[in-house]
Amino acid sequence: MDVSLKDRRTDVGELYIDDVRPAMPNYDPDRVDTRRGEVLGIAIHHSGTADARTGLSADNARTIAEYHVGTLGWDHPGYHYVVLPNGVVEYALDERIPAYHAGFTDPEDRRGLESGQFWNHHYLAICVAGWFDDGRHVPDKSSPNGARPIPDYFTRPAAAQFRALMWLVQSLKDKYNLAAAQVRGHRELEGCSTACPGRNFDLDSFRRSLADQ
Repeated sequence: MDVSLKDRRTDVGELYIDDVRPAMPNYDPDRVDTRRGEVLGIAIHHSGTADARTGLSADNARTIAEYHVGTLGWDHPGYHYVVLPNGVVEYALDERIPAYHAGFTDPEDRRGLESGQFWNHHYLAICVAGWFDDGRHVPDKSSPNGARPIPDYFTRPAAAQFRALMWLVQSLKDKYNLAAAQVRGHRELEGCSTACPGRNFDLDSFRRSLADQ
């Protein structure tokens, strides 16, 4: 299995990829390769967003990129791929470009991780649209405690979404000759303090499934 993106929309086995790179803010097809070294792994994230009524994330590569570029001031999106709840995979950033997905401050490089940029430069970033935790809340000034609970729907990836994620990771794993152990969640990356991709995302089970393929 190999990821092919020659066409606008590409069917790779059961994996459906939508190449949305031209629609991303600050898209530059002539951007030079700035990755420092080879791809050494894959990092899985979640968007940490959910509709307050349904619990399902309505975000996609465009909305996430607009936040990264427009609000945070980054010069390109933070993820290479975004996996939607319906199973569509959006290709948002060239794999040859480092994504700003798991950097941390370490100016003296005490951890030996390229001053906190190792994961950005050597790991491909996949974002699964959703918020995979229980007990989610959104700010609500009208509520007594200032927050309103989100219904416990879609606290784990939807079935189509999980299958698409599995196929995408397996294809990238094969493409870059990676082991299952080189597929990690954001929270597993040294120097990063987060629960991402959510407490309900069982990373060990996910890796075992990859290793069995």
